[in-house]
Amino acid sequence: MDTRTELTLQLTDHEGAGLTALAAGLRGVAETDLSEEDAMVAALELALTRLIDDFEVPDPTAREQVQVARDQLRAHWVRGSATL
Repeated sequence: MDTRTELTLQLTDHEGAGLTALAAGLRGVAETDLSEEDAMVAALELALTRLIDDFEVPDPTAREQVQVARDQLRAHWVRGSATL
């Protein structure tokens, strides 16, 4: 069962333009129709991966939380074609 949480983001014009551009770029790479929501999830997955691979999160509890969240995101990936 897929559960969803609805969030409202307040973005500046520049941030909104960046998200729109990210979605457009992902559509071109994935050759499929992807939304700004898909782009945001792809960015979240990339951010979690960068925290794991490129940075040393000093707090072990936070590091574990990041790892688990990224692994669960990938295990239940409904937007797989949006991955970066």
